[in-house]
Amino acid sequence: MLPTAVVAAPGFVSKVNDTVITNSNNTYWTPQRLQNAKPLNLPKPTNQLTTQTAPLAGTPVSVSGQAPTVNIPPDLQNKLFQPRQINSVADELVQPNNVGSVGAHFTSSRLVPLSADVVYPYRAVGKLFFTIPGQGDFVCSGAVIKPRIVLTAGHCVHSGSGGQKGFFTNFLFLPAYRDGAAPYKSWSWSYVMTPDAWAKGNGVVPNAADYAMIEINDLPFKGVNRKIGQVTGSLGFKTFSLFPNHATLLGYPGNLDNGNKMHQVTAQSFRTQTPNSVEYGSDMRGGSSGGPWIQNFGVASVGQSGGQNPGLNQIIGITSYGSVSTDPLYQGSSVPDSRFVNMLNTICNRKPGNC
Repeated sequence: MLPTAVVAAPGFVSKVNDTVITNSNNTYWTPQRLQNAKPLNLPKPTNQLTTQTAPLAGTPVSVSGQAPTVNIPPDLQNKLFQPRQINSVADELVQPNNVGSVGAHFTSSRLVPLSADVVYPYRAVGKLFFTIPGQGDFVCSGAVIKPRIVLTAGHCVHSGSGGQKGFFTNFLFLPAYRDGAAPYKSWSWSYVMTPDAWAKGNGVVPNAADYAMIEINDLPFKGVNRKIGQVTGSLGFKTFSLFPNHATLLGYPGNLDNGNKMHQVTAQSFRTQTPNSVEYGSDMRGGSSGGPWIQNFGVASVGQSGGQNPGLNQIIGITSYGSVSTDPLYQGSSVPDSRFVNMLNTICNRKPGNC
């Protein structure tokens, strides 16, 4: 029996995972299925309209992130599968600076050091595995934003048409994933929701609200049930702040290190697109969908002033789309707005302790 689809708050669609008990759906994800899961291709822009340079309208709402509240050491020996190494270029010197044909400058790099992925705030980001019925298993990226809530792209959970029947399934989130290892275990899901703008938008991008939120089941650590946010920490968010701004874009792009390592791009806002979207320079492709775009990423120094935009480690965007060609080198994100806040409030109120 497929998971039951139910109506969420007005303006959203959702699905409950009622086919398994807490965290038992890990049995679906055999080493072979994990190894064969493919990066989900970035949606190709189909609606490039006139760009503008005016600041985005709306009063920003911001929420701070939260560092881990329990000391769980990473278990890098928790190897779930042996990842494929197609076209791998091991230990090649990184040449990080780049710009594509559209003129959007950025810097692209592996994490330095690679072990930074198990340190907050990086460790709140992870790889999302899922199944598209009739098509196979795929991977996207995502980030923890509340004790039980993972944020990703709408197109990583739903086809963009078919209403409640358009949802994918078998969601499994691996925070701080690296080279087949799940240092903070693998986490199953209990509920997922996405805005109507994506679920009823026929998969067209730019899209006004290509994002989604997944409720994650708790996991035992040394006999004590923990919420994912307690273990990884969580990133904050700020609405209406994608343009103008600069950000760190994180994810697991299949074209870079075969998606086996967390990747980072730093860039500033390049241009806006209709409807409700902004583009930054980036060379990440399929698999990076759903990854967070984070302002003021990192750890503040003693005495550091916040200036006029002090919010630390706040998500301002989510990887939504990009060019199919390798030459333009940009990605786009919907602007988190009141729909984002309403969806978060809805999923927070679904179960005590979610937020």
